[in-house]
Amino acid sequence: MRNHVPYFFLGGVSMNRLREVRVVKRVTQFQLRLETGIHQSKISLLENGLMQPRDDEKKRLSKALGATPQELFPSD
Repeated sequence: MRNHVPYFFLGGVSMNRLREVRVVKRVTQFQLRLETGIHQSKISLLENGLMQPRDDEKKRLSKALGATPQELFPSD
């Protein structure tokens, strides 16, 4: 059974799939921080659509989660 986190909008900014992929792969924000070097608070902001990731951050997050940048950030 797949853990599903809905894709919806927050304050007019479309959310990405970062949290959904992270949860399905059973990776914590802390583990993702260790793997990518991106601070845990920024990961939270990215997951909630309150910040946009830089290109280098998209690559690091994608690599750490075994996904493509387009899978994590489809609206880009």
